[in-house]
Amino acid sequence: MMQWKWIFISIALLILAAIGAYVAFDPEQQTLDERARTRLGGTYLALADGVTHYQLAGPADGPAVVLVHGATVPMWTWDHLTASLAASGYRVLRYDKYGRGYSDRPATDYNRGLYKRQLRELVDRLGLKTPFDLIGLSMGGATAVNFAAQYPERVRKLVLIAPVIHDFEVPAAFRIPVVGEFAARLVGIRFIVNRFADLLAAIPDFDTYHRLFIEQTTYRGFQQSLLSMIRGDALGNYDAAYRTVGRQKRDTLLVWGTHDAEITRDMIDDVREYIPGVRFKKVENTGHGIVFQKPELIRRTIVDFLQRHQI
Repeated sequence: MMQWKWIFISIALLILAAIGAYVAFDPEQQTLDERARTRLGGTYLALADGVTHYQLAGPADGPAVVLVHGATVPMWTWDHLTASLAASGYRVLRYDKYGRGYSDRPATDYNRGLYKRQLRELVDRLGLKTPFDLIGLSMGGATAVNFAAQYPERVRKLVLIAPVIHDFEVPAAFRIPVVGEFAARLVGIRFIVNRFADLLAAIPDFDTYHRLFIEQTTYRGFQQSLLSMIRGDALGNYDAAYRTVGRQKRDTLLVWGTHDAEITRDMIDDVREYIPGVRFKKVENTGHGIVFQKPELIRRTIVDFLQRHQI
């Protein structure tokens, strides 16, 4: 009997220690509200699911281009490309997806429907000229394909940079309720911060971007949005959407770095199969951080592609 008593006590102490660690390691000490956004600056728009942080650049009467970032890095992903497109006469819209940057972290399912709805509502509310050019990176590429598949008349040209298509791997532990919460709190946030550092360590202004990346994790709701994204269909199979886009008449550009360990060559080959005639730009010795690692090449490639006549 005494032995069972100590077993129960030990289990209780372990549970208390785990709860204590979970609370102690909570990085989300800030609330992203109106006061915080006033301090941060920028432009915001309240949509159906929450407030969206966005930026419009370039001449108001220029042809419209929309930039969609990936799963974890906010809209400053596009700093270099935005400046180049705006200087080339384009009206450029970029924004933070829900859960990232300075956009809201609504208590909802972070699935492909949410991201498609956010994009549609944002361009509608801003009265963006259609059809517009749509550029997506990584999971943003999947969002762009999903949007174009449903609203083909709204997208002129499509640019996909290392896009998610299927079989994107995430640690299984994060998908398990409770276990995933502890894993995300104790190691998960550190993991994605380290991933960011590994991808972009050699770029200019790394310290500034590293600080901004960490900052977004300190606003309440970040972890919940990350886990919901992982557990839903946002990183799932987009084959049907790619096939639908492949049947549409549209000029499409695919860009990929040969050292990308997250979006593999097999995935890229599937994209090329599903979208016949896609223009393919292979960039040697570059990984998943291609937008930061090769900004000038990305700028030249995309501006040249957008300025060509529609096929």
